[in-house]
Amino acid sequence: MTERTKSSIPFVGLHAHSVAGSPFDGYGYPSEHMDFAYSNGNDALALTDHGNMNGFSHQMIHLKKMKEEGREFKAIFGVEAYFTPSIKEWKEAYEKAKVDKKTAKALEKDDGKMSIENEGDSKAATNNILRRRRHLILIAQNQTGLNNIFKMVSESYQGDNYYRYPRMDYELLGKYSDGVIAASACLGGVYAGNYWENKDEGEEAILKAMRKTTEQMIAVFGDRWLGELQWNSVPEQHKINKYIIQLSKEYGFKMISTADSHYPTPDAWVHREMYKRLGW
Repeated sequence: MTERTKSSIPFVGLHAHSVAGSPFDGYGYPSEHMDFAYSNGNDALALTDHGNMNGFSHQMIHLKKMKEEGREFKAIFGVEAYFTPSIKEWKEAYEKAKVDKKTAKALEKDDGKMSIENEGDSKAATNNILRRRRHLILIAQNQTGLNNIFKMVSESYQGDNYYRYPRMDYELLGKYSDGVIAASACLGGVYAGNYWENKDEGEEAILKAMRKTTEQMIAVFGDRWLGELQWNSVPEQHKINKYIIQLSKEYGFKMISTADSHYPTPDAWVHREMYKRLGW
């Protein structure tokens, strides 16, 4: 058995992507992510693949193996959902856009088409409601929460919820919020979206949009709404972090620090980069 590193910093990764559920974005199977987290001194790890729970069975099977080997570990179940505030408003805009024949043809071409995660599109400052989507982390707090995430994921692929991506809105979140913890995600997330869409208007416009998001999310999740801080070399990330910290002081919600991992080990980054480029 691989020797386990003792960690002096209590940390649990709550934002991770695998090849099982994030094709051409996440690299490595859930088992590889879990093994490295354990060997690195962690006691738990969340898997939050894009728009689906396909890694769940991988987590359960490997968790059983780890326990049989005497490795005590906790698998945390979640998803990085695609979010839009209102499917009803999107549908109204969709029907209105279809009046133009050229636009209608383009929309029909996109309808039913499954797109793999494109970080550039998710971070885009688009004001086009038809194309816009944001990321939202959902984590199961208990069995009720896990059941509700399964229900939300299932419904996100049905009817008007699905357009190029499986989407959730405030109405769906409110229907199945019990036992679910939600976090603001990455540079493609809900707070980041407020930033991208309003940065040219200045700080007050950004904060106004972020406050609206905060109030709506707290109305759905209560104290289970978390601001997500990340640490990378993108300058905008640190600007968004500062806004989240300010909002946390204003509204009293808790914050988490995540790595948004896309590969299981530090030296696997090059394999993930090649895999990602092959996908595009």
